[in-house]
Amino acid sequence: MRPRVVIMTCLAALVGVVVLTVPTTRAALASLGARSKAVAAFSDTPPSPPPPTAQVAAQPAPPVPALRAPADPGSIHPVGNPGFFGWAFLDRKSGAVVGSGNSGSGTNTTESMIKAWIASDYLRMQAAAGRTPSDAALGDLTLMIIDSNDNMAEKYYELDGTNAVVQRLISMCGLTHTTIYPYYWARTTMTPQDAVRYGNCVANGTAAGPKWTNWILDTMRHVRGGVNDQISVAKQGGHWGIIDGLPPAIAAGTSIKNGFTGYVDGWHVDCLAIQQDWVLNVMVRIGTLQAAANVCKSVAQQLVVTPEL
Repeated sequence: MRPRVVIMTCLAALVGVVVLTVPTTRAALASLGARSKAVAAFSDTPPSPPPPTAQVAAQPAPPVPALRAPADPGSIHPVGNPGFFGWAFLDRKSGAVVGSGNSGSGTNTTESMIKAWIASDYLRMQAAAGRTPSDAALGDLTLMIIDSNDNMAEKYYELDGTNAVVQRLISMCGLTHTTIYPYYWARTTMTPQDAVRYGNCVANGTAAGPKWTNWILDTMRHVRGGVNDQISVAKQGGHWGIIDGLPPAIAAGTSIKNGFTGYVDGWHVDCLAIQQDWVLNVMVRIGTLQAAANVCKSVAQQLVVTPEL
């Protein structure tokens, strides 16, 4: 054959082979692709669904301790062996007063417990006269309460009319068994029931008036010094008693003013505590100031209840 004829014959044969081969290859590839998809669909592990979001059930808040009037007031007993003991509890929501059997008749000298009134009386009358107390006066009143400063108490007691100061306490606060001792604020006598009415009079704004009530109550939350801090008539520790028997959450918002003086028949002690929902007073005459502080603390502890869930 001629070379050209040979070349043309080879090319024709090659084209034929390609024509025959391409469909087969294309089909094989198509089959392989389909099989690959099928295998992948069958063998691949599907992604795990995300874990469900943890649902934490809302937990109720733990019950908050509170002071409550006991079902049986006679169940409240003092520690130690006081020569005189009485207490009263006023529920400020209902106005109900409960206490010891002698809470409406037994009396004790008020001592420094009355200083919250002396300060309140001065501030109320200043506001009524359109006057603003000086910084110096507010400093005096602060020391009267937080340090139980006798000199400051005497100063404002005399400034505002001595016996008239206590007479306003009796009339404005509706006290029924409180007696004035002429020209001697500390020896005013009062029952536990009158003491909680007095405390409520401070709390509800009657004593200091709307402008100064919060100031008085806040100052009473800053009483300082312990039983052993009886340094002088100007600096006497008064942060003890009822306040020590309260759970911290309650104690933080409690206003207090204690009265205390040693007599031949023992210490005459009055513990007054004021809270948003209640007023508590404890009166005791006993051999030592620490023993009296323990009585006040114990009564508070006996009145604390923790509601059930």
